Amino acid sequence: MVNQHELTALLSLLDDPDRTVYHQVVNRLVEMGEPAIYALEKRWELSVLDNQQEQIEKVIRQIQFSQLKKDIINWRLSGGKDLHYGAWLIARVQYPDLRYNTLKVFLEKIERNIWLELNDGLTALEKIRVINYFIYTIHGFERSSKKTTAPQLFCINHLLESRRGNPVLLGLFYAGIAQKLELPVFGVNLPGNFLLCYFDEACNDDPDRILFYINPHNKGAVLGREELKLYLNQINMDPDPFYFSPCSNTNILERLIYNLKHAYKQTLQEEKINMLQELAKSLKNR
Repeated sequence: MVNQHELTALLSLLDDPDRTVYHQVVNRLVEMGEPAIYALEKRWELSVLDNQQEQIEKVIRQIQFSQLKKDIINWRLSGGKDLHYGAWLIARVQYPDLRYNTLKVFLEKIERNIWLELNDGLTALEKIRVINYFIYTIHGFERSSKKTTAPQLFCINHLLESRRGNPVLLGLFYAGIAQKLELPVFGVNLPGNFLLCYFDEACNDDPDRILFYINPHNKGAVLGREELKLYLNQINMDPDPFYFSPCSNTNILERLIYNLKHAYKQTLQEEKINMLQELAKSLKNR
């Protein structure tokens, strides 16, 4: 519970010329977290000077980012199971005020539609065909034809609004749905591309226990190990076993961060780049 008297006193000290006092105030406001944001927004509305408003906006961004780092760490410590939630966390770098509930309602609708058509009598391949039908035919998701690296193209809310996505974001979206439906679909971290795989412990035909691979950027097309070898040969890469193995959900989020960071580099947004570097560190085990 935030002490309102303390909060009022802290806000009055934001204009203190002593930088030591200022930093102590900001640090305490960041500790208070999101409850302090509302009071800061009200103070922003009452401010008439641009520099005061900029200062308040900076403090709000610090509070939001501090909370974001905590959320990322909690996501990792909880097992990183919900890919969609993880993608929403990363999207908050671009959209700090983005709420998850709106995205969640839409995602749950798709999941429910697919769940109603699945049953234990279907083979793994048939289950994937059901997912493909709903994602690509019913809901109209498809690969993005844009060559731009605009930051919003790596944010899940933009994917859900436009129904267009790049390989990593489409793959994350697809794997997130499959995993919530309790299907063993995981990412495969290929260079220059991103695929998914269907893992089956009982599969003795593949050293990694992979039944088949899925290309979410090509309407869920199913691939075999030989096709992955051919792709690696075409891009002059050795067939390292790493490129055929499932990766963790944390690895997928790291790949998303890497791509988003590259997008910010194109537009020279150093503050955003630094934020993503901090989030990448938060995803690492300590």
